[in-house]
Amino acid sequence: MPRDTAELYRALTYGTVDDLNRVYEPAWVNYAYASGTPLTLALSNPDTSQRVAIANRLLDDGADVREGQPLHLLLGRNEHDFTGEAKLLERMLDAGADVNEVVAKFGTPLETIAAKLKFSDAILTPYYDVLLARPDLDLLRPSLRGDTVLVNLRKMVGRRDELVVRAEQALTDRGIPVPPPAQ
Repeated sequence: MPRDTAELYRALTYGTVDDLNRVYEPAWVNYAYASGTPLTLALSNPDTSQRVAIANRLLDDGADVREGQPLHLLLGRNEHDFTGEAKLLERMLDAGADVNEVVAKFGTPLETIAAKLKFSDAILTPYYDVLLARPDLDLLRPSLRGDTVLVNLRKMVGRRDELVVRAEQALTDRGIPVPPPAQ
């Protein structure tokens, strides 16, 4: 257990990787705060470069990527380091984070980032590239309101057209028939 959980919490959520290094020991990588794990707390850090640096440090130490919806926390932010976070996203997926995890208000990680309408498809391309390349991504699984991920993306007509084309192409590339849009 960390000697000073409040200081570690501050380093994770508002500090720098240098702040973290002063108060953190690798044995605490999966310490359970009431509000999350060190990884999920780091993903709430408002400084995008520090968010990436701290999360990578925790992943180096074996942070559990299956607890606390870390993909949704990363992708649900309103400020992003698109290049750095795309690499972090890929690293978390490679470490076992669930690309198909559904969170009640947000859907899957792909739906979570697609809902960030302040960003264009072009800007979100690094995230799309990572998520759509995953062989375990299931675009036809039920998600929000019982609709499939693909149906939910199609509902964003006029706002996520490029993503829908890419999602349908991903299905085609995998030999999965693309369901026709609902009439």
